[in-house]
Amino acid sequence: MTMPIAICGMGMRLPGGIHDADTLYNFLINKKDARSPTSTARFNISSFYNPKSSSSPNTLSMNHGYWLHDTSLTHLDSSMFPIPPTEGSALDPQQKLLLEVVYEALETAGQAHWRSHNIGCYVGTFGDDWQTLVRLDDQSTDPYVLSHMDLGLSSRVAYEYDLRGPSMTVKVGCSAAGLALHLACQAIGQGDCDAAVVAGTSLILSPDIAVDISRLGAVSADASCKSFDAQADGYARAEGVNALFVKRLDLALRDGNPIRAVVRGTSTNTDGQTVGITNPSQEAQERLIRRAYERAGIEELQRTAMVECHATGTPVGDPTEARAISEVFGAEGMYIGSVKPNLGHSEGAAAITSVLKAVVSLENKTIIPNIKFQTPNPNSESDFTTVRDLIMIY
Repeated sequence: MTMPIAICGMGMRLPGGIHDADTLYNFLINKKDARSPTSTARFNISSFYNPKSSSSPNTLSMNHGYWLHDTSLTHLDSSMFPIPPTEGSALDPQQKLLLEVVYEALETAGQAHWRSHNIGCYVGTFGDDWQTLVRLDDQSTDPYVLSHMDLGLSSRVAYEYDLRGPSMTVKVGCSAAGLALHLACQAIGQGDCDAAVVAGTSLILSPDIAVDISRLGAVSADASCKSFDAQADGYARAEGVNALFVKRLDLALRDGNPIRAVVRGTSTNTDGQTVGITNPSQEAQERLIRRAYERAGIEELQRTAMVECHATGTPVGDPTEARAISEVFGAEGMYIGSVKPNLGHSEGAAAITSVLKAVVSLENKTIIPNIKFQTPNPNSESDFTTVRDLIMIY
């Protein structure tokens, strides 16, 4: 059995003005949607938008998304983080926001001491938009190269907070923050650290990645994740920066940290060879779930009440995930859900956003309803119950 890990603290900057757990829960339970027009503070969407972008080079197919409209990307509290002004001005905004949400995660965890302690730092990310923008200035002599690069995310946090455990930035696509949590739990279980900061970052500062995935056909035409629905046509890109503070359960109990949730087991794998490199494998997902439960020491899988899914709203991915869940958990019926119709798909940060939803769901003893679900995807041949307008109290 895997050593149980406590989730003690949380920090977040999410679309819809969500900066704390209470606001997140109220937003979700009231079935709100943070979708909004592309922020003009990011780039000039009118220069790139073309609803038929798949046949038009260097254009993108959506003019909406999920944005941190209320969050400054230039602000940095120099009284707390004494970074020289010249370096601070070159700092990737993801690093700036990460420093803020990590502090909030530590604070809400009641972690009074962290400097020089054996605390790890694991950050999942996806894009490197800031580095792309910096490279456009061919006259720049800026020496702060690490401040531009996404690989510096975990290093920046570990440096500013003087964390002495393992530190790594994970960049493996949309599972980045989820893998970061898995690696953190492994490190804690193996004794490499006693606790860890686990975070995810996603800021959309350049149209470049959106242009590429529009060509791929992965994004929704109206920038809306319709998870599990027959109308699902792709995912909506989202911003988000969030963090967890996790700790060995016995140490958290000893030190009086709040126990917001417990991670009993984690697992990771990959699809291997499927019909296409972007196509998921149902069999691989089934193995992944079973292994996580085995490591958690849970044998009665059918007693699971609810699964928070990846479910980005793609015509292939959602049915594959649904069938895997149905196969693993049996025919007795269960609830599934996804936060992405509410807050979009924040790619490298998405897994932490899903964990945040699961935590507030547990804390409020409420299965949070899905939105944008009307007609089941005909490819989801499963017999489980999907949450729609029903709210169940445990």
